[in-house]
Amino acid sequence: MDEAEVKEERRRLAELFDIAPGRILHALCALAVPDLIPPEGTGMDRLASAAEADPDRLSRLVLAAETLGVVRVDASGTVRLTAGGQLLRSDHPDTLRPEFAEIDMFLGWGAFAECVARGGTSYERARGGALFERISRDPASLTAFHAYMRVRAAQLYAPLVPYLAKRGFRSVVDVAGGTGGLTELLLAADDKLHVTLLDRPEVIELVPHATRARFGERLVLRPGDMLRSDLPAGHHAYALGSVLHDWADEEAVAVLRRCHRALDDDGRIVLLERVLSERGPDRGRLADIWMMAITGGQERTLARWNALAAAAGLVIDDVHDTADGEVSALVLVPDGAS
Repeated sequence: MDEAEVKEERRRLAELFDIAPGRILHALCALAVPDLIPPEGTGMDRLASAAEADPDRLSRLVLAAETLGVVRVDASGTVRLTAGGQLLRSDHPDTLRPEFAEIDMFLGWGAFAECVARGGTSYERARGGALFERISRDPASLTAFHAYMRVRAAQLYAPLVPYLAKRGFRSVVDVAGGTGGLTELLLAADDKLHVTLLDRPEVIELVPHATRARFGERLVLRPGDMLRSDLPAGHHAYALGSVLHDWADEEAVAVLRRCHRALDDDGRIVLLERVLSERGPDRGRLADIWMMAITGGQERTLARWNALAAAAGLVIDDVHDTADGEVSALVLVPDGAS
């Protein structure tokens, strides 16, 4: 297969593996959401109240369900069922609700409807602890997770590297950068750049020796926890590749504030993240559901990224999108510095 065929097959197989669509339908049925939507439609707040669910989380669920074609949300925010969505009502003669509401395909998703309604993550309920805490205590899981993340970084961020290289950064801190997938891309693109790779000590130990040898003194390995300690100060850029989507707003703002404090006078913070559409179908909303269930984080629209930045005393100075829209680079600066 040529490169284009390989990319298409990877995309196709990833979609086949994705459990999110099934869990979205399960949560809709377990919370009886289709039964609560009258023929004339209803608003998000009224629907959340009727379902006794958290309004923000239920809204995210419904918007993801729109991508699956079982509801439609118009410009006024009114939610209506489609023909397919009617099959999820308990009073439809060909209803699928009992099957979809009761089936428990994967242990980590078994409590997802409760996660939508009450908070927390279904992963924690199933496995007895948060994802990152659990895998940090299991060497095999830690190694497997970061091997996957390294490959993912190489594929996901490569289209953004030319844009980042043109920014002319002198020194970059790759915050929570795992074993260096993004770091390696940046160092390979600019032989004058220095990168400090920061992550927990047990993760830094997994950085390949070949990477350390290839880049020599241009690569600094820095054990540290972005949630609990200050970041190394005075660097020109602080890059976070698919980091903040793992966390709820409170933790995400705390990380941005630490980055802000560490910036040099003309420094920048660069987020490599999905930017969801404000409304309408968006495949990224399925990834948002994964974040809700597994880590407690979320994918965000540009408006929500702006709100996070503002809470940390920052503004978004530039947004650069990739051709496929999978991930964007959001460049943040201190408020008043742009």
